Amino acid sequence: MILSAAIAALFLASCNNADSKKVETKDTTMSVDTEDGVAQTTSTETTTTTEVPKFSSPEAQQLAEDYTKYVNEYVSAAKSGDATKLQELAGQQQEWATKTAAAASKLTPEDAKLWSEYAQKLAAELTAGAAQ
Repeated sequence: MILSAAIAALFLASCNNADSKKVETKDTTMSVDTEDGVAQTTSTETTTTTEVPKFSSPEAQQLAEDYTKYVNEYVSAAKSGDATKLQELAGQQQEWATKTAAAASKLTPEDAKLWSEYAQKLAAELTAGAAQ
């Protein structure tokens, strides 16, 4: 899993780009508590917002936004301990590695540098989220 995160890190980049877009991911966790024989359902919603840098290519921009949503969902699932969601998202890691590698080969030098830096940031988030 960490190897996949490291691979992904090579393709995304973080920067202090003023022309960035925020990607917001919402995750809802439900729990049931049966106190005194009465079931009570509690719902907790977590919102994660990540700044996505602005790429010159619309395809690269869309890929970055979609991948950011994936990373945010993965981190959120790890934090909530949702094993089913984690397993589902872990199954998508190879697909994302393939998508990002294909996209990286088509980027301009400026976008490639931006992508690389952003990938490192997302990989750090992914690794930190997986460690929790």
